[in-house]
Amino acid sequence: MRTQVLDAAVALFAERGVIATPLRAIATKAGVTPALLHYYFGSKDAMVEALLDERIAPFIAISTAPLQGPTKSPCTTLLAFLEGHMRNIAAHPWLPRLMVREVLSEGGVLRERIVKQFSGAIAKGLVKLIEQAQALGEIRADLDPRLLSLSLVSLAVFPFATAPIWRDVFKAPASRVNADSLIAHTMALVRSALEVKRVKTK
Repeated sequence: MRTQVLDAAVALFAERGVIATPLRAIATKAGVTPALLHYYFGSKDAMVEALLDERIAPFIAISTAPLQGPTKSPCTTLLAFLEGHMRNIAAHPWLPRLMVREVLSEGGVLRERIVKQFSGAIAKGLVKLIEQAQALGEIRADLDPRLLSLSLVSLAVFPFATAPIWRDVFKAPASRVNADSLIAHTMALVRSALEVKRVKTK
């Protein structure tokens, strides 16, 4: 029941925002009484903390797993991160909407915590991997590691965050442009963009 309540809270926070979602609305969506919410969480602030600990933290752990520890091929690890991060987002469709509402928007309730937990963990790991890959000649050396890390994260998140818009604009039904095809397209695009052009010798 606690998991059911937290699922309802996550869905409504992503749809309406944390501040605009009263506890009564969460109780109604979860099919429980407001008293039960108070029993499990005590307050909305405590519920937000539970969201961070039980939904956001595990998501971060899955996405950042490829960035942990040494690697023989930084470029391969970089691509593994990108694909894994996109599959992680696809499995949690509420997350991009929640990020837009509560992290990217001014005054977002979750901005400070998620920037501290998520952005720092990913940004440092990506920049380090890119620098290592460039030093080994695995990817182009003319790309700024910081800007490249930003581009990779943007390519992973933006398509999922804006799916309702571009599906309508391009008339692309989910049955034809799904997570797998989107990930395959992005990976092919990134591999091509990072590829070191070899000069042919006669």
